[in-house]
Amino acid sequence: MKERLVDALRSFFIIVTLINVAMLVLGGALMPDQKFGYEAFAYPLIYGAVTSIPGLFMGSSKELSIPQTIVRDIIQLLLIITALLVIMFGGRPVDRDTVLSAASVTVSVIIVFILVSLIRWILDSKAAEKMTADLEAYQRRS
Repeated sequence: MKERLVDALRSFFIIVTLINVAMLVLGGALMPDQKFGYEAFAYPLIYGAVTSIPGLFMGSSKELSIPQTIVRDIIQLLLIITALLVIMFGGRPVDRDTVLSAASVTVSVIIVFILVSLIRWILDSKAAEKMTADLEAYQRRS
């Protein structure tokens, strides 16, 4: 459980950073004249926390096959999209602007999800390479 918590925390900071970028891009494209107060700084933290929650519950104690991992990631992505759309647009009347904004958010979530997965894979690969190099150095000394 501790490992999942550390993993979720690492993902949280990557997610929040990428959400800030997505909000900058989407806000500039969809609502360039919109001005925000300091409370706007809380939204990436809230969205990052919400999107980190499925990762806590969808972890597996056993090694998953590639197809199982892909299915798990798709389910996790759908949960994240659903949660964010409900939080952001729940209760709003459905009109052209809401649908456009929701579609833009959905595309952004998919891009952020892919980028987070890619960044985590790169970080994990570098850690694995370092561990392998350390193990080889240890074996040479023994």
